[in-house]
Amino acid sequence: RRWGGYFFLLGLAFLFIEMAFIQKFILFLGHPLYSVTVVLAGFLIFAGFGSAASAGVTRRLGSNDGSVLPLVVTAITVLVLLYIVLLPPIFVLGIGWPDASKAALTLALIAPLAFCMGLPFPLGLRHLAETGPSFIPWAWGLNGFASVVSAAAATLLAVHLGFTAVLLVAVACYLAAALLLRR
Repeated sequence: RRWGGYFFLLGLAFLFIEMAFIQKFILFLGHPLYSVTVVLAGFLIFAGFGSAASAGVTRRLGSNDGSVLPLVVTAITVLVLLYIVLLPPIFVLGIGWPDASKAALTLALIAPLAFCMGLPFPLGLRHLAETGPSFIPWAWGLNGFASVVSAAAATLLAVHLGFTAVLLVAVACYLAAALLLRR
């Protein structure tokens, strides 16, 4: 249950943040299609970089037992909270910029968060490979299932509570996932 919850929560949290950011960047980028394209590409590319760097992160911090995860989740939490506060004034400053400049700024803003969001999944898989390798296919399946469910869940949450609440729920999912792994 612990591992299943961990990978399920990661799937929910990742997509919740991704969907909320797509919505938040629509007005700044000027069109929903631009927002989906730039934000989705940014999250996938920079999360991929984070995933690729996960082995180096664990080596550099001298741990492969899951103790790196609280640092990563703390970084994600701080960045999301900063973005909730700082994105509106940044959007006001850059709203008149050319489209290419706004897209570049969007990617620059997304990069640190997406990089950090790319770390928990491979860190968890690496830890799981050492402690329960037979569960790895289930981890992939539960994470994928959560990714599908999260699209509808994020929309429902956003309609009733707003996109800032979706971001806060995502942070709570990351924190809960880290707690599951720590236990």
